[in-house]
Amino acid sequence: MKLVFKKDEEHQINVFHEVDGKQQDFSYVDMIKSLIESRELEKPDISDGFTDPEINSIKRMVSLINEEISTTEEADKPYSS
Repeated sequence: MKLVFKKDEEHQINVFHEVDGKQQDFSYVDMIKSLIESRELEKPDISDGFTDPEINSIKRMVSLINEEISTTEEADKPYSS
């Protein structure tokens, strides 16, 4: 799943998710389902109009989610001696 971040005319941030090349309204439930299946968020698309701190924050958020998923994945592996 890829998250898409856009700003409207009033500079409000809108988030969509892209599945199979199609943008859809963002849904936490769909994001969780996708993360369970794919185990990773793709690099986000960020449209023009975002400040550097906003861009860095978005990228960091995706990175932290991916780090947490990989940590969880490691914890889910069975212990072998």
